[in-house]
Amino acid sequence: MGPLLPAVITELTHLALNGRNGEREKAYWQLARAYRAANSLAHKMGHHDLSGTALERVRWAADRSGDPLMQFTAGYLVVGAMLRQGAYAQARTKLHALRRELERLQPEHSYTQHALAVDGAMLLKLAVLEARQNNAEESETYLREAEAVAQLGGNKDSLAYEMSFGPTNIRIHEVHTLIDMGDTEHALALLAQWSDTPGRDWAPPATTVGERSSHHFIDVASAKLGVGDRAGAFADLRRARKVAPNHTRFHPSARETSAALLRMDTHPSHELASFGRWAGVTTT
Repeated sequence: MGPLLPAVITELTHLALNGRNGEREKAYWQLARAYRAANSLAHKMGHHDLSGTALERVRWAADRSGDPLMQFTAGYLVVGAMLRQGAYAQARTKLHALRRELERLQPEHSYTQHALAVDGAMLLKLAVLEARQNNAEESETYLREAEAVAQLGGNKDSLAYEMSFGPTNIRIHEVHTLIDMGDTEHALALLAQWSDTPGRDWAPPATTVGERSSHHFIDVASAKLGVGDRAGAFADLRRARKVAPNHTRFHPSARETSAALLRMDTHPSHELASFGRWAGVTTT
């Protein structure tokens, strides 16, 4: 994304500010997406000030896009920034306010498919928030609510508004929340339970967005390391690298797990040592 975004943002800004009336809202809509990509890239590379600036631009463009769901998406991204900063109470308040407003705009709960995806994503964010505060019952409640929303949408995975909402992402979040709360054994047991192949873990389908899958495999690698399954942990790190190499390379948890594996092994294999060098891990 890095080489592409500056030119894309420049062109869309020109259209948004100077285009014809029919072009402007479309340009602002796409501009919100472009700034969302810039926000994602910046915070994952550790440029938090640039990430914050890009997030403000997402909100600016979304407010001019003529699309309320894009405005909800901007709010959802703001909540993500709050969670990264540990502002859980403020994040909870904002998510509930966003959901109330979404319900107000959708008469008699007649949610469109896209609105269901946005609402479901906010429920999953609430599940993560509660898990990080070790509120297991509340987290479980939001996961089950998300399942009900997915059923209303036909239990299909959706890429609407880049939320990746559906049965696959609900499972990914269920595992993630359990690991966040330290219940790694339960998380790993669910992966075995969901699998169609004995002896193998459930994995997101090949059609899942690469970054979603890699995040899942990185989580599972950390969990397996926690229960002493070093071979399994490294296998999942390799799977994460295969589906989304750049996301894996710069992910703090992937680096922590690979560093731990290297420290535990007096004579690490060539493959493990190579992975550590690729991820920028030092063992000194």
